[in-house]
Amino acid sequence: MNNRIEKIAQQSLLNNEISYDDALCLSQAKNDEVYDLFYWANKIRLKYFGNSINACSIISAKQGKCTEDCNFCSQSSHYPTEIEEYNLIEENKMVNAAMCAENSGAHSLGIVTSGYTIGNAHEFDRVCNTIKTISRNSRIHPHGSFGVLTKEMATSLAKSGLKRINHNLETSERFFRNICTTHTYADRLNTIHVSKQAGLEICCGAIFGIGEETEDRIHLAFTLKKLDVDSVPLNFLHPISGTPLGNRAALTPMETLKIISLFRFILPDKEIKIAGGRGKNLRSLQSWIFYAGANSTMIGNYLTTNGNPAEEDLQMIKDLELELEMS
Repeated sequence: MNNRIEKIAQQSLLNNEISYDDALCLSQAKNDEVYDLFYWANKIRLKYFGNSINACSIISAKQGKCTEDCNFCSQSSHYPTEIEEYNLIEENKMVNAAMCAENSGAHSLGIVTSGYTIGNAHEFDRVCNTIKTISRNSRIHPHGSFGVLTKEMATSLAKSGLKRINHNLETSERFFRNICTTHTYADRLNTIHVSKQAGLEICCGAIFGIGEETEDRIHLAFTLKKLDVDSVPLNFLHPISGTPLGNRAALTPMETLKIISLFRFILPDKEIKIAGGRGKNLRSLQSWIFYAGANSTMIGNYLTTNGNPAEEDLQMIKDLELELEMS
């Protein structure tokens, strides 16, 4: 057993902040040390979450035609990705998706719209009305991802019954300019701040395998800790043909699991959710996410890529003798 990893783990178990050097040490684990890393990440998960696992679903409520140039994204109008594009779908489709998600065992449904922000006042009102309907007619928690928000928009969403907003930082501030030039890191941080002020829970994470360095991953994790977000979705690049990263190789399963463990050490009491790219990057090791420190996962399809059938993920959780958190 690696004594340095155990010593760092003891700090995380007490919810004491570990240092940058400690985090760098964890990220450099290799050979048998990697299993020590997983062992202690799992111990930290158990300390703060027990055997409870949260599952969520999302619906792509408005897809494609995005003005932003995030170089990993299939929905950007800057790249010839040939995905299906459509405007904001009807309210009944979003409500039905919430009902299906609830029946499948999901704790929440994330309504996701493409673009820098919600297109216009009419679309925004439709989204707010849909959230009200879901809140009245379902036990499922309505969450949303609507791009950049103003304080007024965040307040309206909260009053409509939205519980949590998703707005990922994607990577470190240093590296962000390498993946997006059409808006700034400050734009993203401001949306998080105004959403917190409105009383919304914050779901904020990243995507890995986009060319970032270990230091970027560590700096991002500490930024999320400073922001005191509630949930940290970890996405892993699923290369999409036509995007600038379309030919980039996926991360290895073990590197993917090490990232999960690193974030658990730095953010011991936060929900860590494994989301996009899980199948592509982990392949046959998908069930290891929980023993690497995650306590949440997305079930069903993602935005423009397919996930596992929900029943397969629920069976995986059951087979591991973990407990699914209900709505």
